[in-house]
Amino acid sequence: MADDETAELLQKADALIRRTRVFVAGSSLEKPDVMQAAAEEDLPILTDIVTEDEAALATAPPHMQRHLDALREELSRWLDQELPQAVLKVTDGLADQLMGELTHQAEKNLLPRMIARLDGTSLEAESDS
Repeated sequence: MADDETAELLQKADALIRRTRVFVAGSSLEKPDVMQAAAEEDLPILTDIVTEDEAALATAPPHMQRHLDALREELSRWLDQELPQAVLKVTDGLADQLMGELTHQAEKNLLPRMIARLDGTSLEAESDS
C-alpha cells in the first residue's frame, strides 16, 4: 500500500472513529435506533490489506492512543497553518510564470499584428486624403 493510500485510509478511519465516538456519547438520546441505523449505513467496508504496522497502530493501548490522537491533532493544526501559505506560494509562482509566458507570446505574436494593423490603417487613411 502506498504512503498516500495509507494516509487516506488512516484519515477515513479517524473520521469514522470520531463519528462513532459522537454516536456512543449521544446514545442516550430519545431515538438511539435511528442514530444506530444511520451510523451503520455510513460504515465503510474494509477491503484493503492491513499491514502489521497498520494493525499495531489500530490496536495501540489506550495510553498510546492518546499520544496518537495528540499527534493527529498537532498534524492537523500544522497543516491548517502551513497549507494555505504553501498553496499561495505555488499559485503565486504559477501566476508569475503565466504572466511571463503571456507577455512573451504578446510580444512575439500580438504586438507585430497590432503594429501591422496600425501601419495598414495609417496607410489607408493617407490614401483616402
